Amino acid sequence: MIALLSIAIVVCWGAWIPTAQVRRGIPQRTRTLYAAAGNLVLAAGAFLAGSGHLTLGWRAFWLPIAGGVVWTAGSIFAFRASQIIGLARAAGSWTPLNIVMAFVWGAALFGELSGLRAGRWTALGAGVVLVAAGLTVVVRSQEAGAPGASAARAGGAGNCRGLLYAVAAGLLWGSYFVPAQWAKVPAEVGNLPLAFGIFAGALALMAPGGVELRLSAGATAVQLAAGVLFGTGNLALLALVARVGTGTGFTIAQLSLVVNAAIGIWVFKVPPPGSRAARLVLTGVVIAGAGGCLIGALR
Repeated sequence: MIALLSIAIVVCWGAWIPTAQVRRGIPQRTRTLYAAAGNLVLAAGAFLAGSGHLTLGWRAFWLPIAGGVVWTAGSIFAFRASQIIGLARAAGSWTPLNIVMAFVWGAALFGELSGLRAGRWTALGAGVVLVAAGLTVVVRSQEAGAPGASAARAGGAGNCRGLLYAVAAGLLWGSYFVPAQWAKVPAEVGNLPLAFGIFAGALALMAPGGVELRLSAGATAVQLAAGVLFGTGNLALLALVARVGTGTGFTIAQLSLVVNAAIGIWVFKVPPPGSRAARLVLTGVVIAGAGGCLIGALR
């Protein structure tokens, strides 16, 4: 069961953003709304199929809703980062930060650093250095991808903005699942208020108006499918951490970075396959991912 859950997380989380981004010209807020709707439908179905009972307490219901709003904000930043600097670079930046943030929350709320010995503190420091080094390599890949000095200067501000969006996504996505985990209820129960919060946040993003809400039947199906993929991975994550612990489960989930980077390079071709920029991205992904795994293993 653990192996199946792990595979489900890696495949679904690695594929949901590329699925959402495959149709061009759709506003990012609209993508988020449709993905949130697909996730909510899946969460409701899983809840009805399960045997748990929903409690309207602050810890089991309202905190996961708040976590869902946090996820929605993170998704907007992630979509914008992918649009500006490409999926491979964006995912290579936010994924290690997901692990670091989960690590910080685990230490602050669940006492997961209590009793940590000197050797593990050393390993923790090494993990942080690896994450920083990997992110630096990913950032430098943007310079390697520029065709000339003038193009590099022209795209510098946009690349910096894209990286900041990816960092924001990493900070938020590394925090959203904590309330649902803290509730200590079955995965299908904790996931439902989380899905309500995600959908409520997506609706709030649409409030200013100015973006197209209606999509063609094909585009609607694709965006909803992206939400179902995310929701499947999210359910699998909540079930996995209940079996193997937060650190191990969340670290396994971040292996979806490999899928993200591969699709970004070989499907969307940003950066182009075989280019020096693509090689730098993959190198940075491996280095930062190794650091994130080392940190996650200490929790």
